[in-house]
Amino acid sequence: MTSPVPCYHCALPVPPGSRFTAVVLGQTREFCCPGRQAVAEAIVAGGLESYYQHRSEASANPQALPVQLVEELALYDRADVQKPFVRHEGEQAETTLLIEGISCAACGWLIEKHLRRLPAVSEARLNLSNHRLHVRWADSQLPLSEILSELRHIGYAAHPYQADRATEQLASENRLALRQLGVAGLLWFQAMMATMATWPEFNIDLSPEMHTILRWVALFLTTPIVFYSCTPFFKGAMRDLRTRHLTMDVSVSLAIGGAYIAGIWTAITGVGELYFDAVGMFALFLLAGRYLERRARERTAAATAQLVNLLPASCLRLSDDGQSERILLSELKVGDKVLVHPGAILPADGKILQGQSSIDE
Repeated sequence: MTSPVPCYHCALPVPPGSRFTAVVLGQTREFCCPGRQAVAEAIVAGGLESYYQHRSEASANPQALPVQLVEELALYDRADVQKPFVRHEGEQAETTLLIEGISCAACGWLIEKHLRRLPAVSEARLNLSNHRLHVRWADSQLPLSEILSELRHIGYAAHPYQADRATEQLASENRLALRQLGVAGLLWFQAMMATMATWPEFNIDLSPEMHTILRWVALFLTTPIVFYSCTPFFKGAMRDLRTRHLTMDVSVSLAIGGAYIAGIWTAITGVGELYFDAVGMFALFLLAGRYLERRARERTAAATAQLVNLLPASCLRLSDDGQSERILLSELKVGDKVLVHPGAILPADGKILQGQSSIDE
């Protein structure tokens, strides 16, 4: 019995019957999935083919998803599950997904570029204001679960967009962001006072013992800011570094971490300047900006949810012989005739074919 061929990019076993190949370093190589094949082709096209010569080990395993998660994602391939949120036009399918874990524009760039590398995906467009991803793909060539898995591989969880879910997710994120912002603001003000007291302009009558105490007080006050309030930056940086991308979270984490470490050295040795006030101020301003952005997205999602909730769950569709049939709103198609009783809610945009009425918009 022959052992499976390892993927040239990540060293995982290539599934039997797979035909994902690309020419790398003058030879045809086999890959475990279209995502790894697309990554290899992009590396070659970008003139970075020597990467495969100099790497010391295979790329980090992007396929190691828990079995339970793989089984859950596979449920999205069922037609009855896709019906509420996937639209089909011939061989093409399109849907809108809600993405978790986005922190800056570079995240959107990474998601769009990663999905567009898949041969079956014809369109991937992310709205950064509400974190909704519009995807169009050939569902006969690529199941929806594979798209969701590819997003998981680069660190982003995706769910079918539902207005209520989006509102709940944003509200939860805003509560956490508000706590982190509050901790950063409260402790930064105290750390700034302790740090300023060590400046030459203010410490004329300050004893060496009190100078040492103030340095350690500033360190003690700044530590929760770094390890609690700044966790979104560090988590985003770790995720992006694993996928070999430099984003804003990486630079912010380097700045905050570097200044914090330099401050620790000063607190221990007493030589140099304390940077704890700068760490707190930098974190506070960034967290405040992100919180305001989240609040704006929460208001937008809440308004969208209210509009969606106004729509009825079903409607009466008229057949050619004048008979009415109650169907789900998701089953209504362009060109259908709908019967709307007095006082009922209009199920969709259209034009009046028969009868007279007034409409409250």
